[in-house]
Amino acid sequence: MLYRFAAFGIITFWLVMMGMLVRLEVHPDETNILDVPVSYVVRIMFKHGQSSFLDVRDGEKPVGSISLRPSITGTDARLLDFSGTLSVQMPLSNGRQRYNFNGGMAMNAALEVRTFHLDFTVQEPHTRLAVQGDIPRKLLTYQTYFGDHVSSSQRLPLDAAGITPALMQSVGLDPGVLPIVPTGMTPPTVSARETQITMHGEKLDVYQVSIHEGASTAMDIYMTQLGQVVLVNTNFGYTLGAEDYQ
Repeated sequence: MLYRFAAFGIITFWLVMMGMLVRLEVHPDETNILDVPVSYVVRIMFKHGQSSFLDVRDGEKPVGSISLRPSITGTDARLLDFSGTLSVQMPLSNGRQRYNFNGGMAMNAALEVRTFHLDFTVQEPHTRLAVQGDIPRKLLTYQTYFGDHVSSSQRLPLDAAGITPALMQSVGLDPGVLPIVPTGMTPPTVSARETQITMHGEKLDVYQVSIHEGASTAMDIYMTQLGQVVLVNTNFGYTLGAEDYQ
């Protein structure tokens, strides 16, 4: 039973990330009366190529870390690699399960995501989920591993409705127990503006990128004028902060 809860955690966290990657769009030519175009802020991040190292907290409790590494390859490709760890409270358990993850996405000069890959690993029991996505071909490939053995491998159309049941079934779970991807969901909207936050008792000029789900704000991301992420506030209890700015 424990491996099923571990798989539940992996899939849930992956679905959140997938939703952001696949459904979040950056429109270089649309400002929507924003103080700052979102594409301008994203381009700053790649222009300076500064890595961001963030501690993850659940309330006041440290539960993990994540690093973001933007770069430009040649004149076209924008790459964003990430890695980290996350400790998650498992359902019906008094303990927490620790996950290691790494991945990345490749964008073109217009900031359109072309490909991405995600890799999640949990030690007890040793479980791994590897995912590769090709946006132009609308294709997703995934492999699940238990121990050193591949338990399943499949290619799927790149949409949540088709992906969720297949992933659930691949780890022995009933797809009906995770009704978290409603059909017809309105994609998130993104806004950006210049603002200030106070850190170490001093004002810091930053860009605030907000991701909105309907009328609510799902996430606020604060980035320096050199493109380094220093703070992320979410509406699901987690806060990410750079150690140098805490």
